[in-house]
Amino acid sequence: MKFLSYARRMRGQTAFVYGGKALDMDLEGGLEEVLDDLIDQGARRIVLTLGSMKFLHYTLFAGLLAVQRRLQELGGDLVLAEVPWFVEMRFQQLGVAHRFAMVPHAGVVERAERLTLNLDDQDSIIPG
Repeated sequence: MKFLSYARRMRGQTAFVYGGKALDMDLEGGLEEVLDDLIDQGARRIVLTLGSMKFLHYTLFAGLLAVQRRLQELGGDLVLAEVPWFVEMRFQQLGVAHRFAMVPHAGVVERAERLTLNLDDQDSIIPG
């Protein structure tokens, strides 16, 4: 089954995508198609939430590697949030864990970006 209805939102060049339980059913690469569309729309960082998924199948694994490679070529990155223990363990076993940024939840990225944006605004910096 191909699943294309992932909840998502863009904030600047960052796309936030909720995968969750749908990832278990998406056996035909729907997620990769959605993420490729977001990259075509200008996303350079994609934060994908994996929470609630029950297993890691080959289609998802291959899709994540392909999207991560494409983003890296464009100077971007794929960030995985709420990574289940078995996904992290499998990535370590396969020797690819270093290729992905992993955070406890998507809000970590959003707060870090907001902080960076505020620091870039010279008017918001208090002279010291």
